Amino acid sequence: MGRSDREAFAYLFYPSDHVLSEQSIKRLKIISENTDLGSGFKVAMKDMEIRGAGNLLGKEQSGFMSTVGLDMYIRLLDEEIARIRQTEDKQETEVFLELDYSGFIPDSYISDPSMKFEIYKKIATTRTSEQLERLSAELNDRFGKMPEDVANLLYICELRIVCRKLDIYHMKEKRGDVLVEFSRIASISIDHLIDMIKTSNGAVTIDPKKPNIMTMRTNAISLRDKALFILEKLQRLIP
Repeated sequence: MGRSDREAFAYLFYPSDHVLSEQSIKRLKIISENTDLGSGFKVAMKDMEIRGAGNLLGKEQSGFMSTVGLDMYIRLLDEEIARIRQTEDKQETEVFLELDYSGFIPDSYISDPSMKFEIYKKIATTRTSEQLERLSAELNDRFGKMPEDVANLLYICELRIVCRKLDIYHMKEKRGDVLVEFSRIASISIDHLIDMIKTSNGAVTIDPKKPNIMTMRTNAISLRDKALFILEKLQRLIP
């Protein structure tokens, strides 16, 4: 235990016959390289990237925001500012995405931790397609062409925007199928849905017992193609 006149130490033990995973080794390396006062922020950011920042916009959060999650934290902050300014802020339905891909901002694209956190915050608070387009243009202008990991992060953000428009509160990928669960079907175009089912050759179906659940079969190989396939189908349902 550290005191004003005594340095603190922490000892980490693991069984001698136990092989550490790659993620465990990375985490230990990060801790050993960030020992200065105030290094907790850097450790949290690195841990976020190891877990996969795609989850940053989903159920599971990483780093020092794990208690409430970055997205929820920012929303609570925005709501408090709105309350102080005596303005009304429309409450949004939380969207849970459980997809087999994620995205993050690598150090090779943005190396500064505070700048990286700023971009993560902008992505988390993006609510419209216009805002997303401006953010994409800003990234290309400030940091150059986006690598695939960053592009995937923006695809996830775009999925959340479309899901909010259609009142989708849960999207889960399982063995090549994407299950889409609507909180209410009044927000979608029924005519467009019926037409899409008829012309999809079985790639899009509705559960007869649960009409608020739609299943999409994805045959896309790359993460980009999969995201574009899902987006194209969902955007057709917007009235």
